[in-house]
Amino acid sequence: MVKSCSVYGCSNRANNAAKEKGIKFFKFPKTGHKRRAWIKALNRKNWTPNKNSYVCSSHFVDGWHAYDREEQDYAPTIFQEAEKNKKTESESMLHLLRRMHNYSSTDTSEDTENQVLLTYDDIDLDIKITENKGVQCDADHLIEENLRLQRENNELRSQISELKWSVNKIKDNDKATRLYTGLPSFAVFVWLFNFLLPKAQNMRYWNGSSTPEFDRQRPLQTCVPLIDQFLAVLMRLKVGLFVHDIADRFLISTSTFSNIFVTWICLMYEELSIINRYPSRDLVNQTMPSSFKKFKNLRVILDCTEIYIQRPSNLITQNLTFSNYKQHNTLKFLIGITPSGVISFVSDAWGGRISDRQLVIKSGFLDMLEPGDNIMADKGFTISDLLKERKCTLNIPPFKTKDQFSVEEVFNTQEIAKLRIHVERKIGRVKDFHIFDGVMPLSLAPVASKCFKVVCWLTNLDIPIVD
Repeated sequence: MVKSCSVYGCSNRANNAAKEKGIKFFKFPKTGHKRRAWIKALNRKNWTPNKNSYVCSSHFVDGWHAYDREEQDYAPTIFQEAEKNKKTESESMLHLLRRMHNYSSTDTSEDTENQVLLTYDDIDLDIKITENKGVQCDADHLIEENLRLQRENNELRSQISELKWSVNKIKDNDKATRLYTGLPSFAVFVWLFNFLLPKAQNMRYWNGSSTPEFDRQRPLQTCVPLIDQFLAVLMRLKVGLFVHDIADRFLISTSTFSNIFVTWICLMYEELSIINRYPSRDLVNQTMPSSFKKFKNLRVILDCTEIYIQRPSNLITQNLTFSNYKQHNTLKFLIGITPSGVISFVSDAWGGRISDRQLVIKSGFLDMLEPGDNIMADKGFTISDLLKERKCTLNIPPFKTKDQFSVEEVFNTQEIAKLRIHVERKIGRVKDFHIFDGVMPLSLAPVASKCFKVVCWLTNLDIPIVD
């Protein structure tokens, strides 16, 4: 069956002509408030939509139906009014002439040869043309009341605009920028936004996994500018504010901000991964601080960290995510930093039950090594045999095999501990993003890996931790 628009008087059908015009057809909602809103908008008497009822995109302001009740395209709003069949002045005059001609042709007192056909110019009609002109009168109290309400409305709008959060809250204020975004300065904030802007202008907003793929990638109609969306997402990461709190600050619904947050996280993950590649050995050696010169070919310092998550209802998932070290359900990440203090490797999230050795194997870190690389880690990383297979070396504090360490072992332990502290400091910067404080809800679990990697890459834009 060919799709056709259910709006009265609309002749759009799903054919080639509609396709060339870019007209789309949306199926009538099956149930709920949205279905009732569409039926009310169509205003058709004694009509009930069925499974074959559609409304075309010509009846929506932005050419797409919205999911938020507050948006103007929640229901169709554009309808062509029925044209009234009014006769024009010339048509009325022509009708009058024809009537007079018929009257004259029936007159028996005159001979038909002497009859004169009447034309438009032969008739002298006494028609007075009037013109509507304004008159001076006292002001209507209803008009005065309307003007007063308009002024009051404008004042309230200005007050709301002052209460609404925007990028002006941190503009040219490096201290506020670091507090709310985690970036070192407002200049860095602007640079990062301009870097993401070309893709952000064309991105499609996430709208839930239960929505069909084509609908879920529709443009999101929102009054929040892109730079304010970017600020709101960074505030969620850095300050750890609740979704309701941020939605109230930016005067949007919680569902709209949730869509914005997931979409921007995916965008930043894709774009920041381009400028945070695993560095080559030559680049690492060129930026090697003097304190690391003793460890030749040192390429990365490894450590693991965990974040708390809400306990899953599935027993198998509970078992896989339970950490004996934290005595809680956690997600575990493997982090590697260069000697200069830049995070060069971040693994995906794994259940807290996994060991450090298994995490190194399954994260794909070993595939990034080259023969001759030197890796620094703590005693928990029992991976020396794995590195030997790839002709790499491992620097870890020595294990105690006698009653006490030798002098050489003591100095070696001190050297490694003094340098390994930098990876702890870098992880500390990541944990300063308060979205990882407390227990992460399971609703964020699908994007937990992307959130953590994005935060790690954002810390690379901060001041170096190693001179």
